[in-house]
Amino acid sequence: MTSPTPAGSADGRPPADGPAPADGLAAEIAAGERTDTGAHRALARLRARLDSRPWLRLTYKVVVTVVGVTVVLAGIAMLVLPGPGWLAIFLGLGILGTEFAVIQRFNHRLKALVLRYWHAFRERRARRAAERRGAPAA
Repeated sequence: MTSPTPAGSADGRPPADGPAPADGLAAEIAAGERTDTGAHRALARLRARLDSRPWLRLTYKVVVTVVGVTVVLAGIAMLVLPGPGWLAIFLGLGILGTEFAVIQRFNHRLKALVLRYWHAFRERRARRAAERRGAPAA
């Protein structure tokens, strides 16, 4: 399951001269989504081995589900207790997204929403800074 590649080179990396400052978050997300790392290759070999044995595949799916739900529930608890609640919730959704397509689609929509709001925030902040300097906004 791959995601669309953002602007940059064909493998999803940012251009060689580096990302523009406004695209910093998008570039960080693209770097995290790279699939040409050793960890991704090792996980692909593990998946191939799991797919050859149906009972092992089911066991793996149950373990991933339990771990993902546990991390999400811990994140919900950390919303009222000390700790990085939202981070744990998103991490748990990422774990669950490795096995469930519907959660992966939700994660992609959430990522698009966050990027849209981030770009709007950066644009509004730049416009306000230009107004304070007395220059017209671009």
